[in-house]
Amino acid sequence: MATLHTERNWKIKIYPDDHAPPHFHVQTPDGESLVQIEGLVVLGTGAEKKALKAALLWAKAHIADLKRVWDEQNRKD
Repeated sequence: MATLHTERNWKIKIYPDDHAPPHFHVQTPDGESLVQIEGLVVLGTGAEKKALKAALLWAKAHIADLKRVWDEQNRKD
């Protein structure tokens, strides 16, 4: 598992050998949301809304990093 960013009450993580589509997890104390990397589409809600909004702003500025880490963690050899 790769933790890409940690802020006050949220984290962005990418898990190895995870299911498609390429996505990341936004974890907060209240829950977790899945966000598709392409287009930053929220696939599942559970994270606190304010934290999710902040995570999406961070992700928008780091799309290339998210794609790179997804590819590193989810190689299909």
